[in-house]
Amino acid sequence: MMIELKIFLACAAVQCMYYLLVFARLNFVRPFRGVSEFLPPASVIICAKNEAQNLAQYLKVVLIQQYKQYEVIVVNDGSSDETIDVLVEYYRRNKNLKIVNIEAKDSCGKKNALQKGIEVAMFDTIVVTDADCRPATTQWLAKVVGAYMSETKIVLAHSPYEKQDGFLNKLIRYENFITALQYFGFAKAGLPYMGVGRNLSYKKELVQGFKPSDAAEKIPTGDDDLLINAMATGKNTELCIDKDTFTYTKAQTTFNDWLNQKRRHLRSGFRYKFHHMVLLFLFAFSGFAFYALFVFLLVKTAFLKWVLLIFFTTVLVKLISTFRVYRKLGSEDLFFISPLLDICYTLYLLFIFFLLLLKPKSSWK
Repeated sequence: MMIELKIFLACAAVQCMYYLLVFARLNFVRPFRGVSEFLPPASVIICAKNEAQNLAQYLKVVLIQQYKQYEVIVVNDGSSDETIDVLVEYYRRNKNLKIVNIEAKDSCGKKNALQKGIEVAMFDTIVVTDADCRPATTQWLAKVVGAYMSETKIVLAHSPYEKQDGFLNKLIRYENFITALQYFGFAKAGLPYMGVGRNLSYKKELVQGFKPSDAAEKIPTGDDDLLINAMATGKNTELCIDKDTFTYTKAQTTFNDWLNQKRRHLRSGFRYKFHHMVLLFLFAFSGFAFYALFVFLLVKTAFLKWVLLIFFTTVLVKLISTFRVYRKLGSEDLFFISPLLDICYTLYLLFIFFLLLLKPKSSWK
């Protein structure tokens, strides 16, 4: 058997191991079914920069959550649009809204804005989301906070993109699904490595004990990634996978805008713990090598039956092991076209890797 076929088989085995041993665990995650009256008070923090339109549309859902005691803190990070006017109008009608205003001359990134919000937070339980996110229900806050157990310091929740027409939207949503598959799957396996700031909760004491490295401080975003990567453990992290707790946001409508967005979001990945980077790289590299060798071996045709058997067995393992997970994460419409999307996703990973080597923009917006 030629060396290429052996490597192809090895890559297929690695991919199947990730899906069967890590990602398939998400089939057994159950939603929270507790009583909200007994939950602790919480502080919801939203950082906003030029988000007048989104705040006008989505903030009201955050302010009417069915929760006994909570505050909503919106940090206006030097906006040049009508953000502050929208916030003042909400403030007049909502006693639980608190505004933190940062002048444009003092604006220095989302990390700083988030820190300002945490400093004024009254309560120990922090829940963060973004101005362009819409909680799925008024039970969002209760079920996210309800996921806390006695030792929990961090709760990871899900933020899918809204469904729209076109293949690009499906690809963006599939990339978001695979990202969630990884950080939820590894967290369930006791190796949490990241969270998304669109839907995330942690204890205030955790942030106060977090000291980012000098290199990490130079990145204007990635606060969520780096905090979770540094402080999360298998014992202090819980998952909240419940459609009532999703926070929806609109996906980018052009490929270029999407790539620029992902460049900002993924820069912090280079600051992860070494073993996390190795696990993520192995998953991505084995996926790329799997498809590359499949094309190469198809051309050679020497072991065509074996090549096709290995390929379709791997695809089948991926589909069977994640069938219920697609439904849990609200991506069931992507299930049957996922083999095609997975090929496109692999090409995207290669492209984004080279983009990440370029100098990023210094702004978080």
